[in-house]
Amino acid sequence: MRVRALFFFSILIYMVPTATTQEPVKPSLAPKIVTATRQVTLFTGLEKQVLEGIQKKDESSLKQLLADDFEIWTPNGDPIALEDWLPVVLGKKYSLKSFRINQMSVRDFEDTVVVKFMRSQKAAFQGKDDSGEYFVVDVWRKAGDSWKLSDRYVSKIRAAALPSKPAGKE
Repeated sequence: MRVRALFFFSILIYMVPTATTQEPVKPSLAPKIVTATRQVTLFTGLEKQVLEGIQKKDESSLKQLLADDFEIWTPNGDPIALEDWLPVVLGKKYSLKSFRINQMSVRDFEDTVVVKFMRSQKAAFQGKDDSGEYFVVDVWRKAGDSWKLSDRYVSKIRAAALPSKPAGKE
């Protein structure tokens, strides 16, 4: 019995240094594929419809997507009601040239859904560049068989990177 214990102990002592000198397992180089959930797919489509409605100045499609009590919130001002916001984005003062939505997540609270995403856009407001990246949180409410956007919280993260113009002194 002592011989077996001594033999086992000597093997254990021999294996400890070899076990600690092994290299750590390296992670696979294959990229992780992220699959959109059904809700992310649904609300990505709805968010694109809203932005395309603004881009195309399509009042009827926007009114189908927006709740009557829709408000847009920004960090530096009071909420803007639908009747004040709609004429601005549909008028000549605002032009949405292109947009991209990414990093979307959806939280479902049954008849209310909170959608968070990053929006990159090329746009102009009152002749000034309004391009850049925005963090957007939208609240969608169930209305029968459809969804209506009731609140939008939007904050500009950074302006679009524009190439610098030489000052002539370089």
